[in-house]
Amino acid sequence: MPKIIDHDQYRKELLSQCFDLFAEKGYAAITMRQIAQGLKVSTGTLYHYFPSKEVLFEQMVREMTLRDIRSAVIETHQKTSTLERISAIFQFIERHEDYFIKQNLLMVEFYQQQKRDGSDRLSLFSQIWKDHEQEISDLVAIKDRNLLELLGCFIDGLLLHRMFDPEEFTFQKPVQLIMTMLKLYLDQHPESV
Repeated sequence: MPKIIDHDQYRKELLSQCFDLFAEKGYAAITMRQIAQGLKVSTGTLYHYFPSKEVLFEQMVREMTLRDIRSAVIETHQKTSTLERISAIFQFIERHEDYFIKQNLLMVEFYQQQKRDGSDRLSLFSQIWKDHEQEISDLVAIKDRNLLELLGCFIDGLLLHRMFDPEEFTFQKPVQLIMTMLKLYLDQHPESV
């Protein structure tokens, strides 16, 4: 009797295993053959699910984003205030710092490669943000889109500084400062939450 395969689940399992392969070799350097070898599947199987490396990467980023949001929801589900939720998110990011640094580096490399290739797919990351903006807003209990974007920029900058100076630059001081600033801002702008 033939084996019954849930193709959508299998595709997701393949995607979940791809991150480390991309992080190890880099988006531009890794080939579909190397990805297939790393996943222990045939190249034909890989192409059956993903017609190109670009499509595979884009689907992987979308799946990672969903997984990250779900994990963050678990982290914040018992937190009631906006500041408690944001603090929990910072703690979550700090615990998984290496993963988030690798993720940002891959996204920048993908962006650079797309730019070099003259691709019109540069909007992947803005599209993912738009697709999940409401979930992120609900996650941290902030309605103000500008404040959400500022927090995203702060997190990206924090990870970048940690990457460049992990010995001297810690999470604690800048997070403590932004939390103080957020408290003052939210006290003066309660409509933001």
